[in-house]
Amino acid sequence: MATADIITNEVLVPPVPPQKLASKPKPALDIKISHALPSEAAAIAKLGADTFTATFGFSVSAEDLAQFLALTYVESALLADLQDPLIETWAARESTGKVLGMVQLVRDLTEPCVPGDPATHAELRRLYVDTAAHGRGIGSKLIATVEEQARAEGYKQLWLGVWENNDGAEKLYEKLGYKKVGSMNFLTGGCVQTDFVLSKSL
Repeated sequence: MATADIITNEVLVPPVPPQKLASKPKPALDIKISHALPSEAAAIAKLGADTFTATFGFSVSAEDLAQFLALTYVESALLADLQDPLIETWAARESTGKVLGMVQLVRDLTEPCVPGDPATHAELRRLYVDTAAHGRGIGSKLIATVEEQARAEGYKQLWLGVWENNDGAEKLYEKLGYKKVGSMNFLTGGCVQTDFVLSKSL
C-alpha cells in the first residue's frame, strides 16, 4: 500500500461566485459517464489545466503554475494514467460527445491519517467539471461513479485532498458524507501548499 507523501493531483471544485448563488437552477443536461478513451486525453488534459488555473492559479507564481501544468495536465500524462492498472478514469460527456467532466479512482493509495486498514483505502482524484457546466449535477454523478466502483472492489475508505482555502469544495464533500481526517502537502511546481484530507466510509 503506497502512501502519498506529496500529492500532485487534487480534487477541484472552484468557488461559486456570490451572484450565482441566487440564480435559478440550470436545466439538466443529457450526460453519459463511461471510461475515458485515449482519443479524449488531450481534451481531458485541457479541462484539467483550465480548471486548475481558474481555481488555484492566483495562489502560486506563474512559473510554479506553468511547471505544474506542463508535468500534470498534458496529453502524455493522461495517456499514461489510462494505461496504469491502478488508475481508473471516467469522462462525463454531453450528447454531442464533448467532455464536460472527469474523475479518477486510484487504487491502493493512502495517507497515514485515513482510518482503517490501509489495504482497504482508495483515492478519489481529479474531479473536474467544465466551468460552463457547473450546477448541472455532473460532479455528483462522477463522485457516485467512483464510490460505486470502489465499493464493488471491496474498498472501505475513499479519501481525497481539498485545498485548505477551498471552503466551497470542503462543504460539498462534507454534505456527501466525507469527513476531515487530517492534512497533507500538495506540490505545485516548487510551491508546497496544504490540502485537507477527507475520507468516507463505503
